[in-house]
Formats: sequence, C-alpha cells, structure tokens
Amino acid sequence: MSIKHSVRILAVGAVLALSLTACAGNNNGGGGASASAGPVTLTMWHNASDSTPLLNLYKAYEAATGNTLNLVELGNTNYPSEVQTKWATGDRPDILEYSPAPQDMAQLNVSQNMQDLSSMAFVAAEGDLAKASGSVNGVTYAAILGPIQSFGLFYNKTVLSSLDITPPTNATELLAACQTIKDSGDNVTPVWMGGGDQWPIMMLAGFGYMGDYNKDDAYGLSLAAGTAKAGDSGSPIVSALTFLTQLRDSGCFNSDYVTAQAADGQSGLLAGTTAMMVLPSDGIAQLYGIANDTAKVDSTMGFGNWSAQAGVTSYSPGTNGTYYAPKTGNATKEAAAKAFIDWITTTGYQAYINDAQAVPTMTGFAAPTLTGLNETSVTVMQGQTAIAFNNSIPGFGNYGQVCMKVLAGQDTPQQGADEWQTYIDQAREAMS
Repeated sequence: MSIKHSVRILAVGAVLALSLTACAGNNNGGGGASASAGPVTLTMWHNASDSTPLLNLYKAYEAATGNTLNLVELGNTNYPSEVQTKWATGDRPDILEYSPAPQDMAQLNVSQNMQDLSSMAFVAAEGDLAKASGSVNGVTYAAILGPIQSFGLFYNKTVLSSLDITPPTNATELLAACQTIKDSGDNVTPVWMGGGDQWPIMMLAGFGYMGDYNKDDAYGLSLAAGTAKAGDSGSPIVSALTFLTQLRDSGCFNSDYVTAQAADGQSGLLAGTTAMMVLPSDGIAQLYGIANDTAKVDSTMGFGNWSAQAGVTSYSPGTNGTYYAPKTGNATKEAAAKAFIDWITTTGYQAYINDAQAVPTMTGFAAPTLTGLNETSVTVMQGQTAIAFNNSIPGFGNYGQVCMKVLAGQDTPQQGADEWQTYIDQAREAMS
C-alpha cells in the first residue's frame, strides 16, 4: 500500500500531505506557557543519536530565550528501555525526548506523569498525527517534530556497482549480494552489524524485515491482543530471527558483530569497507555528520526499500525529535518546559526543518527543497509502506535483548521468540 493510500488508514502518513502555507511565525502560545519565561535551567533527557540539526535546535532555543538546557545524554543501545529504567528510580527530567508509540508511552504511565499539551498550538498544526501518535484517550502528551523515520537499506553505491549487484530489496537478495561480495575476495564487510549498540540488530531483524507483515498494524495489534504469539508456527518473528542467524552463519557480518558499534559501520559505508546496513532514515543525518561533507555522502551512499519479501518500507514517528513535559512538581520549570515545546514547534521550527532537510509534520511551514539522500528518503516512502511493527506491542522494549541473545548464539530463533512472548504477556498483564 502506498503512503498516499495509507494516509486515511494510518494517520501518521498525514505528514506527507502537507499544506505549504505561510511560515508559522504567527503561531502563539501553548497551554499558557510563554517562551519568554526565564532565565531557567531545564534538564532534558535526550538520545545520544540526536542529529546535528536537533542539537542545533537546542542551541538556537538557548540563544533565543536565555534559558539553559542541561542535556543528559542517554546511550542509544535501546533508548526507550534505558529511559524506562532511569524513570523507575524516581528521577525525572523537565523535558523528555521519547518514543510516541503507545506501548512505550504506557511504560511511563503518561496520563499520570506527563503534562497535557492538548491546548498548545502544535496540536492543531499536526492534525491527525497528534491523534495517532503521542496521545492517549484523546489527550496529547508529545510534540513530534520529525522527520518521520522510514527503515531501509543503506549501501555503498561504488561497492555494489563494481560487482554488478542491484541493491537488494528483500532477504533472498541480501543473502545473494553477501555471497557475491565474499566471492569477490575484496576486503569488504557485506553487512555491518553493530551488536554493541543492540539497536542495529532490531533494525534488521525487526523494523526492516517486518514490513511485509504489518499492513494496517495488523500483526502488532494481534500480538497486543493476544490473538497471535511471537513463537507461533510460521511466525514472522521466528523467520526474522532465523534470517539473522543465516546472515551470521554465512559470514555476512563483520567479525566483531557482537561488540561492534553502529557508528563504525556507518564510517565503513562511507569508506567503502562496508557494503550495506539496515538503518532508519535518520541515519542520513548521522552520515552527513560523520562525513561533514554532504556532497560526498550523496555521491557515495544509496538508500532503498528493503523487507523480508517485497521491499515494503516500515515507517514510524521516532524517538528523536519527539518531546514530552513531565510533571516534576516544580511549577516554574513545568511552565518553562511547555514554553520550550511551544518555541520548537513555532518560532524555531522552520529553521529546524530547513536544517534537517525534512518534510514538516505540521501545517503552516514550508517544506525545503530536498536533494540527495533526503530526496531519496521521500521516494522510498512513495512505494509500499506499513506502520512499524513495534507501534502497538506491549513489552516491545525487550526485543533488542532477545535479538542480541540470538545473534550471540545463546538462544535459537524459536527460543528467542518464545522468550519475547513472555515479556509481551507480562506487559499485557501489567496494563490490564
């Protein structure tokens, strides 16, 4: 199903149907919070993988308001779970960058612990997106700046073209490309796996692979409802974990796949010592940051549809660029946190969109002219798409550690799927 057709079914897709009207500099307010309140220091928990444009946005906010952001960088190994663990100690930031997925929101009990942002200007500007993500029972708790993430295959164009390899769009083609690269005798890693960061395993054996199986969020909702089990016969989860072991056993990964870092693989992609990686589209900004040369990245790298069977692209409003204002008991800082969200979704938003080369998630802002890989990321979303399979699954945060055990050979794919089902069952019970 194309993204155009998924707009009405999955409201998240509304971000691609934008009104290119005048800039939102005239937008005011936000639940009574004023961006001029201050000076004040606000603690923000944010993802270590935040893009350069997001970091620039934080600096711009400080310069414009005189306020200070105390940025607490949490490792991006499995960011939602890391936030949940820190949150469970009773610690609270003034601003939280966090996932807008329902199952992740439930882990923090957002209706009790987050400020209601429903009256803020960005909610109307987001339209259906504000109803579909970052909200519970009609109450909006999160502002989603975007870009909306898609999940696909990054590849070094020179490496593939030199071996006459067409960029793979499915699992079978990826295995075949791996074999061709190995047979060439070139000192090139076919597929980089950053097990030390954990999240790259989920990109391959989850967000990328599962695109074929979650049309209209059907599979995720079936796991959430208990009508399907992760370890069922014919389960796509078992298939995904099996494919992970096939790549491992075929020698497709770097030798240090258990401990390696994703950033090293991205550097290898740029250098041509790595051929391919399955990553979210925000990897584009990360590659630009690593190379510090947009033209080089655009000439070197490709990004395309990839999934288990038919190149169906999964997409999701991501953790990066999604913000909450937790209840802390400090009225001054609570108001200032809402003022921060107001500023980044009104006064500061157009500059961020231009810097990030991203399609706006809100009406009232002009989309920049996209070039290079950023333009490719939009093209990817014009093919077959499905909401990311994690969207509705309780206990999803444990999927990364399950994948890690399978990758390391500690569990079989079936054992991994069955173990993950126990986490899903526990989360479902806790939410009942």
